[in-house]
Amino acid sequence: MRERDLQPKGPSSAGTWCCLGGGRIYTEADKELADAIGLSFPVVPAAARASRAFLERVVDHTARAGVAQFLDLGTGLPVEPNTHQVAQAVDERARILYVDNDPTVLELGRALLPLGSPEGAVDYLDADVRDVQHVLDAAGEILDLDRPVAVLMLSMLGHVEDPAEACAIAQGYMNAMAPGSYLATCDSVDSPDMRAAAAAYAAGGGPPIHLRTAAQLEPAGAGLEFLAPVGPVNLWHPAEPAPEPAPEPVDQWGFVARKPLEATDR
Repeated sequence: MRERDLQPKGPSSAGTWCCLGGGRIYTEADKELADAIGLSFPVVPAAARASRAFLERVVDHTARAGVAQFLDLGTGLPVEPNTHQVAQAVDERARILYVDNDPTVLELGRALLPLGSPEGAVDYLDADVRDVQHVLDAAGEILDLDRPVAVLMLSMLGHVEDPAEACAIAQGYMNAMAPGSYLATCDSVDSPDMRAAAAAYAAGGGPPIHLRTAAQLEPAGAGLEFLAPVGPVNLWHPAEPAPEPAPEPVDQWGFVARKPLEATDR
């Protein structure tokens, strides 16, 4: 059951992805499209669920590594546990900035999410993640960019048509981050099933999704230290004990990478 009904409108990327991933905030149009896509192409809900689980493991891992600041870019609709809940369960002083320019995401994010622990901070920024300098300037109000930050760009760079531009956006953020910062990113890969699903999604009224190959995604982490494994996100640091048999790789490819401590070019 959904937590809240929204005003009827055409399907949105955030709402459809939320529904596919098991979230409870979406419109009827989102649900209709998500149900149609999921029924015909089971790889898509599998990728959506894997992406959310990847976020939880990434935030937990980086928080336990000592990172207490998180920049969640293109955050989408809130699904529990969200970034601030995972981070502040490890360190109640963690500070989280969510960034999106979807009015529904911003409205519901601010209305449904608590402000986090009293010792930490949680806020939303209305901005286009492609406007890197604007986001960085605003982020400085809640995050200390002279200290490590975990930058999360999950299932969102596929909305940028040019893969080189998408990687340049990620690099723009990481160039501004302190040594010891992390980048986590993932997107749907160019497979036959995903191509058919993306075409059906667009035909159903969803905004275009640009699939990537691994070779197109990996340059986003240029100059960073990759934390193995790199590839299907459900295989990155799976829950312990590891499931038996090993899960089938999902068509959602990504990585986690760390900015070297000796880096000084900021």
